[in-house]
Amino acid sequence: MTRRHPRRPNPLLLATLLGASPALAQTTVTLQPVVVNADAIGGASEQHIDVEAVRAGLGRDLQDVFAAEPSVVVGTGARNGQKIFLRGIEDLNLNVQIDGARQGANNFHHQGRLAVDPFLLRAVTVNTGAAPADGGPGALGGSVRFESVDAQDLLGPRQTAGMRLGAQYESADRSIGGLATVYGLLGDALGVLAHVRRDLADELRVGGGERLPATDGKRGSYLLKASLLDVNGHSVTGSAERNTNTGGPLRANWPWLTSNAVQRSDRQESWRDTYTLRYGYRAADNGLIDLQATLYGNETGIRLADNPMTTTVAGDPTEWLTRSHGMDLRNTLRLRSGAVLHQLTVGIDYFSDRGIRRDATRSWDERARNVGLYAQERMEFGAFRVSGGLRVDRYDTDYANGYGTSGTATSPNLSAEWDLLGADSGHDLTLYAGYGESIRGGKLNQAGWLDKYFLPPDFRTPRPFTLGDNGKLDPERGIQREAGIKWHTHGLLRADDHAGVDLAVFRTTLRDYQIIPGEGVGGITDRITNASGDIRTRGYEIRAHWGTPTFLINAAYSHSKSRDYDGQPLDTTGDSARIGASVGDRLLVDVDWQVATAVRLGYSLEAVARLKDVRPGRPEKPGYAVHGLRMNWQPLSREKLTLTLAVDNLFDRRYAAHSSVRAYYAGSEISNWESGRNVKVGVEWIY
Repeated sequence: MTRRHPRRPNPLLLATLLGASPALAQTTVTLQPVVVNADAIGGASEQHIDVEAVRAGLGRDLQDVFAAEPSVVVGTGARNGQKIFLRGIEDLNLNVQIDGARQGANNFHHQGRLAVDPFLLRAVTVNTGAAPADGGPGALGGSVRFESVDAQDLLGPRQTAGMRLGAQYESADRSIGGLATVYGLLGDALGVLAHVRRDLADELRVGGGERLPATDGKRGSYLLKASLLDVNGHSVTGSAERNTNTGGPLRANWPWLTSNAVQRSDRQESWRDTYTLRYGYRAADNGLIDLQATLYGNETGIRLADNPMTTTVAGDPTEWLTRSHGMDLRNTLRLRSGAVLHQLTVGIDYFSDRGIRRDATRSWDERARNVGLYAQERMEFGAFRVSGGLRVDRYDTDYANGYGTSGTATSPNLSAEWDLLGADSGHDLTLYAGYGESIRGGKLNQAGWLDKYFLPPDFRTPRPFTLGDNGKLDPERGIQREAGIKWHTHGLLRADDHAGVDLAVFRTTLRDYQIIPGEGVGGITDRITNASGDIRTRGYEIRAHWGTPTFLINAAYSHSKSRDYDGQPLDTTGDSARIGASVGDRLLVDVDWQVATAVRLGYSLEAVARLKDVRPGRPEKPGYAVHGLRMNWQPLSREKLTLTLAVDNLFDRRYAAHSSVRAYYAGSEISNWESGRNVKVGVEWIY
């Protein structure tokens, strides 16, 4: 067993991080504080999801949120098993935040990890490039940030109170649901919001007519939020959110448990409770103070009974939980030195994750913690923008069997953007490139597997165990490289149009990935080791759009190749099941047309090519093409009432997403089928 001794970060390194190194002190520069309206300089690698379009299509889950984003794939047929893959890397290896609360759940395979209500979202940001130092720890493959709405976002001009009511039906799972949101102002500045949404679903119908057993259930979404915004430079928001799912298959990602109904476990509930408190102060007369503080708590869990997958006594109620809490404190200084505009963010963040497995008589738990100091400098001078930063992370993990690991690691990043054409050219042409690193030292095992450290029948005596190489376990390190070019113009084909093209080339490497075995009912966890090889994903993405005030077409094409630490294509089974997945080339098309003042039409296409790049002995993943239609009608002149009709998978295609788990059963490979033709009807009334 390794015994950890506290280690202090290098003092010179910390001095450099805080902008106080001796080398800098010897240079005399006159800096003038400035007020800058923009919150950040640069950001060419950030992609922003059109949440209004998601709601217009009656989006209900993660697949709907990222349906038009080429860098993100969301797979698996059952909704309680969905997860995000960002350029082939799954969300366990990303930094995912909801209202600033880091999501670190690892309960049981895909489940109980991440669920969001699209009708609560104000913004969704995907960072695909070099991880900035102030973006948080653990962004090995990138980051995704969700932000929920405030009351002020929903209120119209001179409006002090409002209400949103909605109802929705979907034919694929015969689901019916409703939502209600009330919001308003107390006094001049304090906004309050309360939201509730409930859905009741039957078993999911896939293409061709078959229904997946055990996919029925109930879902709920609740939010209470208070927001005091920009009062003499001060802002305070507090929120409490609960997301629930009752029913559904126990191991929602595993195909032979759903398609063949070998196991049903409708007596389960999963949930996510997130609490956040955020404070900000921005000085009005200078740019030296832009202070932001975030405190959060997060719990995700699965509760079930009569569970044949566990090693506990049949009939014992079982809970698998991940509890997290953390904070982030930062200040951004905005200064001008001659022609150079500086935006320097310095801060500290902290998180503590605890995984828990317990039944009526026993309990196991383990913890992971991380403290990070960071500085990120963003500079703009003329047509050039440069961003560089450094993180220092101190991490430690205590495993359920008494072993542990700890250490300190640094993560640098550097990126640049160059506007090639002048402001008077009528065109925007930007080159960008970036390199960034991110580490994760504190990592939890699946909460549902914590008993696998111990010997039967009582599961109290630890198994013989090997940690790392001679007791030393290195932190995981993500290395991201991205380069690209963006072009945007107005008046290409007609005076009022706009068009653009974005080409990005990327490569992501995961080094020293920590392998935690224990897959399957009979699996054991007798070691945690660093992989001897690197995990690599590389490829390119092309995005293009053309639009007018009443018409918009977006198209995107993505190509990537992913290799596991053994040099073979990433797969969704075995020890690599929680790393990522290889997917075929994807073509996404979305058309939005305001045909009349009150009528809006849309069309979508997802076409995925056959994947031939598979592990030896595995069959190729078939390609597929799925079409969708939607119509929004506002029959009242003041746009209070919106009626929506949408059809997903118009031609009832029977297919499985490439990111879904595939397994051998009865001599053939199978996977979870996605939803068949799905007719969606919705009504929304806003007062």
